[in-house]
Amino acid sequence: MSVLWQRVRGWPRAIPGGRVGLRLSVMAMIDAVGTGAFLAVSVPFITRSVGLSVGQLSLGLTLSAAIALATAVPIGILADRIGPKKVLVGVSLWRCACFVLYPFVQNLWQFLTVVCLLGLVDKAAAPMEQALVGQVTATEDRVRVVAVLRSLRNVGFTVGALLGGVGLLIDTRVGYGAILLLNAVSFAVLAALAHRLPVLSTPAKSLRRRFSVDALRDRPFLSFTGINAVLTMHMTLLSIGIPLWIVEHTEAPAAVISPLVAVNTVLAVALQVRASRGTETIAGSARGLVRAGVSLAVCCLLLVAAPKPPVVVGVGVLLLAMIALTAGELFQSAGGWGGSYLLAAPGQEGVYLSVFWLGVAVQQIAAPVVVGVVITTGTTGWVVLAALFAACGLAAPLIGRWAQAQADRRAQQPPALAEAT
Repeated sequence: MSVLWQRVRGWPRAIPGGRVGLRLSVMAMIDAVGTGAFLAVSVPFITRSVGLSVGQLSLGLTLSAAIALATAVPIGILADRIGPKKVLVGVSLWRCACFVLYPFVQNLWQFLTVVCLLGLVDKAAAPMEQALVGQVTATEDRVRVVAVLRSLRNVGFTVGALLGGVGLLIDTRVGYGAILLLNAVSFAVLAALAHRLPVLSTPAKSLRRRFSVDALRDRPFLSFTGINAVLTMHMTLLSIGIPLWIVEHTEAPAAVISPLVAVNTVLAVALQVRASRGTETIAGSARGLVRAGVSLAVCCLLLVAAPKPPVVVGVGVLLLAMIALTAGELFQSAGGWGGSYLLAAPGQEGVYLSVFWLGVAVQQIAAPVVVGVVITTGTTGWVVLAALFAACGLAAPLIGRWAQAQADRRAQQPPALAEAT
């Protein structure tokens, strides 16, 4: 017991980044708990308490997503002007205000107003958080810090979903409203904690005005963003692809879906930091994406094999497929974080990371359609998807070398020339 107690007492010191890393960890947990609780009750609140249809709900979410895509890069440009910490504080307070209003929604127009206001900053939070980690932690710690934050977020989402379950059990407008206000409080606390973070580096003062053009013309960075976006399809495979494939095309009982998802969650929490090791360089990030592409390709091929064996063997194959999917998720996350930091032009991290996360957002819109086609076409679809994952992963080292050469040329330019180009 004494050994266990010593480990519990010592875990804060084990977090990379020291006291700052610990503060970031607390922020990640608070954010994830609030968001997880909100996600659990948001649809029932709108459809049961407000009385909107599924079509009206989808309309609001679609409009919100479109606004979020349009505002992400401008907010990134703002972050390069005033710093990601100030922007994250502002974004958190904005979201807090929106979620204070959320419980009072009574009709379609009020719902559209609130979700569109949320959409203004919805895709800005993730790149701002990542950019802030780059400013408040040492270079050698930042990828490991982000890995720890992701592990804690998985735990926080689970805790939040359990809290949201309380609201679902109560199943009244008051119960749902309490959960929504809890989410608002989480963003207020997040803003307060972010405001107190000490910044190790400040945004580079640049005379350039067209930051968005720079990021969108950086072909190595856009190529890296593109292959990373494809590899993030593991999220849709986990939430939609594998469950549908199990239910519609295998002999395995639907009851295995929850345990398989639990395996993914546990492995992601336990192994994310380990998977991030060695991704602090461009070459290391590229190797991470290679492993991700191969792992996801293996997952797809195992899913093809799942319908054929007896049920017990089929469940075993599905378990192997989930393990391969989780490996792809872990390596993609680590490789994507490391590469996005390293490939961003100095002084323009805000807008570069915003463009990087836009790739993920576009994937989230397109991937359900792609996965639907894959499931419909069966074996052929899975084999083609496996080939796509493998090709994207294997392309990463080439893109990494291309990007490294461009970064070297940028570093060799005199400051005046660098500002002019």
